Amino acid sequence: MYSIFKDTVADMTWLEIEEALQKGAVVLSPTGVIEQQGPHLPTGVDIYESHYICRCIKKRLEKENIPTIIAPPYYFGVNHITGAFPGSFTSRKETVHAVLFDMWESLFRWGAKHIFVIDIHGDQQHGDALIGAIRKTRQTLNIDVRSVIANLLADQLGITKDREEFLIFDIDFSFGSFEPPPRYPDFHAGAQGTARFVKYFPDLVRQEKIEELAPRLLSKEDLEEWQKGGERTKSIAPKGYVGNPQGYTPFLAEDKLDFISGFIEFASREILHYLRTQSKKEN
Repeated sequence: MYSIFKDTVADMTWLEIEEALQKGAVVLSPTGVIEQQGPHLPTGVDIYESHYICRCIKKRLEKENIPTIIAPPYYFGVNHITGAFPGSFTSRKETVHAVLFDMWESLFRWGAKHIFVIDIHGDQQHGDALIGAIRKTRQTLNIDVRSVIANLLADQLGITKDREEFLIFDIDFSFGSFEPPPRYPDFHAGAQGTARFVKYFPDLVRQEKIEELAPRLLSKEDLEEWQKGGERTKSIAPKGYVGNPQGYTPFLAEDKLDFISGFIEFASREILHYLRTQSKKEN
């Protein structure tokens, strides 16, 4: 049976959690939103993917003898951009701050020392809320909580590697062909997003709907309107997707390093390197 709690602490007993943390287990914390993703994908796309990434990173860390647990997925984040669509739950920033702080404080009280946040939701206001929660937790509890992101996103946001709220991993293009950008904006339930879900969660894709979806190409002006959120976003992309869902097939080629596999590969390396460096400092 599929479960969003698979491999998380929700499937463990309290004694198993206590034992893991006593052994120095690090915590992976998947966060995200429930948000409309066009007529063909479920609203849980972001949190399904964050949860899956955490499960795979957990396996890689444990192969290196690093005990790891996964916090329950948190999926009531901020949906400023797509908030006008049914299915896009949105929370206030102060709600995000409070709930995440309370969850991470619980882990802190149980003995957690390192928490790595995995989030792939692209809404800037959600990102601001997430970083606010991380900053508050670090300052209040003096616990090592960090958002794990790729250098590509960090560069776009002007985030440098000395920022204590982040653990930034570099994408190594020599490793494979990491999802080359399409010729037009394709960032929400388009070709790449559809391909990932067909690959990792095929049973949740409405395949029959994909054939009905013509490419939705946005101009620079349209993109600016999209970012404003609410009814403006809905008027720009009334069916809720941006890009070409029908163009997903090339991204399923075996020689492609898709976003999910790339994130798992490079984030795992960076987390492992960071933990080993911290261990040397402590010793």
